[in-house]
Amino acid sequence: MSATDTTIRLLTPADTAAFCALRLRAILDSPSSFSSSRDDELARTPQEHARRIADGPMQRAFGAFDGERLVGFAGLRREPLRQLSHKAMLWGVFVDVGQRGKGVARRLVHACIDQAERDPAILQVHLSVNAENNAALRLYESLGFIAYGTEPRSLRVGELFYDEYHLALLLR
Repeated sequence: MSATDTTIRLLTPADTAAFCALRLRAILDSPSSFSSSRDDELARTPQEHARRIADGPMQRAFGAFDGERLVGFAGLRREPLRQLSHKAMLWGVFVDVGQRGKGVARRLVHACIDQAERDPAILQVHLSVNAENNAALRLYESLGFIAYGTEPRSLRVGELFYDEYHLALLLR
């Protein structure tokens, strides 16, 4: 199946169970790519998960579907504070191992960027990426994100520390 056979759409509360299952798999597959641990995810209520993916204009998530099966996701969260509300955060980008290399992540990130561009209040999109995740970094840079800093030891998984790059895409 190619990326064009994969459907990208906004997630709804009805997608919460599929999102939670894939998110747990994502964290197990790539624990150094997510700030949440498995235990953090399991501690959230279904209502909290539903708000994370479909809480109106402040918090949206897109899913990539192979037929009815969720195979990827990416979220966009707008900052709620007035003096930060010109920014949105791209979060949680993940594509199932069997779907990688087909352009699905690019399409998910594009969907989030398009969503941000439709909101005239959002002037820039920020993200953090593990400094060791070269494929993700190349994707973001190819979409126009620019690095503006490195946070040393940003993430701790067990006894291992990971640096994270901070990137921004200036929309207007």
